[in-house]
Amino acid sequence: MSGKFKRRNYFIKKDFQGRMILGVFLFAIGSIVLFTVILGLFSAGSITMSYENNHLQIGRTPVMLLKNVLAANWVFIIIGGSLLILAALLVSHRIAGPQFRFEKALAHMLGGDLTDTIHLRSRDEGNTLADLLNTFNRQLSARLREIDKHARAIEQTVAAMNQDTTPEHAEKLRHHADAIRKVTASFTLLDE
Repeated sequence: MSGKFKRRNYFIKKDFQGRMILGVFLFAIGSIVLFTVILGLFSAGSITMSYENNHLQIGRTPVMLLKNVLAANWVFIIIGGSLLILAALLVSHRIAGPQFRFEKALAHMLGGDLTDTIHLRSRDEGNTLADLLNTFNRQLSARLREIDKHARAIEQTVAAMNQDTTPEHAEKLRHHADAIRKVTASFTLLDE
């Protein structure tokens, strides 16, 4: 068998996905009940006749309609409910997967690891946010590398100053300190 088998995990964030599936299902059921009640209210003062298995049935319209609809369509109601749950699962997967990935990448960023790149599927929600986070990581990494470069130059200059002190060394220190200040000034920092 060539190629790597990748196990599909449809329940990435079980709490979130469970709430979303339940919400969609309850919304659909609530909508159906609401429209059934409205239909019942509009037909409340009428009588319906139904012919079933050689028997003529007469009853109030809302009750007869509900009874006949449930009796005739119970299979479709169960299949439709199952398909609704499956659709909600697939939609929630497109949201929960990126949310899980963002949380994982941000946890790495908080730990100081800026090498994590967020890759999402093309139809997942949040591709723009993923691109922005990836760009932020690249830019922050480049700026931190620049600060590190100037800090090393300062260390070398201080080491050279210990051997002999010249005005040239002080100028180098000022230059690198200004370069570090320039990099840090490109950020708006949160006050502590």
